[in-house]
Amino acid sequence: MKKIERSSMRLHAYEMIKQAIITGDLAPERRVRDAELSELLGISRTPVREAILRLEDEAFIVSKPNSYTMVAPIDLEEVREAYTIVASLEALAVREIVKHCNQTDIKTLIDLNADYERALQRKQSIEALEADLAFHGAIVHIAKNDTLIKILTPLRDKIVRVEYHYFNDHSPKEKSYQEHERMIEAIQQKNESVAVQQIQENWMNSLEYLLTNYK
Repeated sequence: MKKIERSSMRLHAYEMIKQAIITGDLAPERRVRDAELSELLGISRTPVREAILRLEDEAFIVSKPNSYTMVAPIDLEEVREAYTIVASLEALAVREIVKHCNQTDIKTLIDLNADYERALQRKQSIEALEADLAFHGAIVHIAKNDTLIKILTPLRDKIVRVEYHYFNDHSPKEKSYQEHERMIEAIQQKNESVAVQQIQENWMNSLEYLLTNYK
């Protein structure tokens, strides 16, 4: 039982610290101290240290021996690479969706995009971001490709962090909603080329906005 409990605490620490980094509660370049995090999370320092090591392996945390441990800065070149790869991988997912989707799948995408539109209308930037993430998550799950999900998940985590950091107040969200809408229409019409074009443009337009405004 002790081994299970320790494993559970380690996972809890990992998930909580990672989420804080992604959402910006632990800001880029903030110094990380296991004692401080242990107190904040209400757990012992050992699982916190183990979580920090795992997050360092995933490049969410960087350290210099005998000097510092801190939240990794945001590298816009790495962001560019991640957006480009995700655009291509989600295009693969869309190709699969066009081939086998049903009306339930279509309704799921329509409903999620409607959630996104409502958040935009209420000018709720975090709610809109989370609705957008839910929409893109649905695309991959509807494609029913477990390997694609495994490849995309760590890349999407990096992108989500960037979008929390940069897209809080100003972003081309209305345009993104319209791109989603056109993609759904193309899927309904079994127009693979247009559906793929829309999902790729959706990602690359967001990347262009990011690189133009935050260099």
